[in-house]
Amino acid sequence: MEHRSRSSLEPVGRLRDQPLLPLPFASCAEGEATLSTRIQAVLPAEGGPQDLQRRYVQAVLGRYLWLPDTPSVCSRHDRRLAREWYERGIPLIVVEAALLLAATRRALREPYLPPLPRVRALHYFAPVVRELLENPKDPDREYLVCLLRRLRPLAELKLARLRHAERHGDPAAADRTSQPRPAKLGRREGVR
Repeated sequence: MEHRSRSSLEPVGRLRDQPLLPLPFASCAEGEATLSTRIQAVLPAEGGPQDLQRRYVQAVLGRYLWLPDTPSVCSRHDRRLAREWYERGIPLIVVEAALLLAATRRALREPYLPPLPRVRALHYFAPVVRELLENPKDPDREYLVCLLRRLRPLAELKLARLRHAERHGDPAAADRTSQPRPAKLGRREGVR
């Protein structure tokens, strides 16, 4: 049996075998490493406490903005919550796991259920962070990579919508979802 090596960008049959694409705002995520494992490997080696906090906040907000159904820009409240998580010493892997778990729960809901409203703030993920902190085991990194791969097509769709809105000058297009609009109630014209 001949074994041939594949290019990292060559498409393969199974989703789990496909490479992860670089994330916007988080170019430090490479290869199979999740964002947090890559950042945590680099964080202690460089800079002082302010630089560490800045990079932690940047990593959290980068992953948050990458997720589907989240805003395209973060607010001061989002930044404040990310700083609070840093000051409380919450590991980045726990925050990332919470973001991925909550986003996956939203994305993989039963299709017959009514659509959920868009996520408006990072605070949406705070209960999942608490849930994971109550669990004594660290999140499984392979499972997080699997969740990243499941969410990647939705995140790419969000990025494509944002690029489309930038090119065509339609800022509302980025916020629209593919959810059907409810029918208008009332009398139709010409019908009595």
